[in-house]
Amino acid sequence: MRRLLRLAVAAAALWLAPGAVASGWCGSGETSVDRADVVTGAQVHAIVVDPADSADTFVADANRLADDVASMLSWWQSQDPTHVPRFDLADFGGRRCLDISYVRLPQPAAQIAGGDEAFTVLRDDLIAQGFAHPFKDYLVYYDGPVPAGETDLCGVGAGDYDQGPGYAAVLLQACTGVPTDTVATHELLHAFGAVAPGDPGQCPPPNAGHVCDDDHDVLYPYASGDPLSSLVLDSGHDDYYGMPAADTWPDIQDSLWMHAVGAPQETLAVAFSGSGSVVSDLPGASCRSTCSSTWDQGSTVTLAAVAGTRTRFVRWSGACTGSADCTVTLDAPTSVTAVFGPTRIALRLTTRGRGVVECTPRCARSFPAGDPLTLRAVPAHGWRFAGWSGACSGRAVVCRPATDFAVSARASFVRR
Repeated sequence: MRRLLRLAVAAAALWLAPGAVASGWCGSGETSVDRADVVTGAQVHAIVVDPADSADTFVADANRLADDVASMLSWWQSQDPTHVPRFDLADFGGRRCLDISYVRLPQPAAQIAGGDEAFTVLRDDLIAQGFAHPFKDYLVYYDGPVPAGETDLCGVGAGDYDQGPGYAAVLLQACTGVPTDTVATHELLHAFGAVAPGDPGQCPPPNAGHVCDDDHDVLYPYASGDPLSSLVLDSGHDDYYGMPAADTWPDIQDSLWMHAVGAPQETLAVAFSGSGSVVSDLPGASCRSTCSSTWDQGSTVTLAAVAGTRTRFVRWSGACTGSADCTVTLDAPTSVTAVFGPTRIALRLTTRGRGVVECTPRCARSFPAGDPLTLRAVPAHGWRFAGWSGACSGRAVVCRPATDFAVSARASFVRR
């Protein structure tokens, strides 16, 4: 369900938000893609969006967005010193800054109505452009005109507690007098899954998904224009955040999107033998060469090996074995190695004495790597098989060597 934040009828005067004196965005350049991840775990990615027929507002809106995120994180930690939302960062010449993408919609502003319709257009266009990671939520600053009847609609947000993508849209040209950091915080909580169905403290329809027990709760359905610093994160801690363990509905404090401040960190090291890459179900662990990443202790990460154009994945070594996806829980420093081999291997078969080696499939100078291969030692008349050396061993007539890498085997025969 999409949750909308509306402006209260009696709005307070415009608050001079931290963005008025803050330093703005420390990154540079426009990009329509999500830059390489440097933060590990489920996270929030920021996007500035303009309709097709508007001016490019990226620079001003990126500065505002970065300042609002800084304000949000400061406020959040004042409410809960132990947890804050985890935001996507990028490396800008050795300096880590908020990763902000820029998207120009294919539709002109007139085709983007207010409310739920605007949210649907924004969400669907962002999904079409690749912003749909299952472990990312998206904070979207939309800088397009809002229909006259919708100027009191500040933002829209929706998402699930335990999976992405979720979307939080801030409508920058609406709700004059309401600080955008307040709107961003409100809608991002909706993207995280608040307030969950079944919570007995939520508002009755049509404001379900909000809380009505305190008009200074950040998830109150109407924005008065009060500064974010005057609002609270779940008044009484009985609806959506920091709740008693006995409560059975989702607690955003425990969600995937939250970083535990000061929690122990563990290192995941990924090494390679051969050419290939490793990708993760979570942001921050994908790499093409030896790499390491740092995670909140207790994080569970699944890695998948992807072969190159001329290689095949053979197996894992280290904390994982076998050839299935590698899942590790980071309770201590952990190392894995992805072993890759060629797609075809050399096959060299020799004999000592009189006899032959027969192959199933047929013998050739090269062989498809990983395929089953059966070798049989067949002595000549008057000779007997004495044993194998190389890739095969022992005196059994039949040998089935591993074919991940080159196979070199010799069959020895002696006179009877």
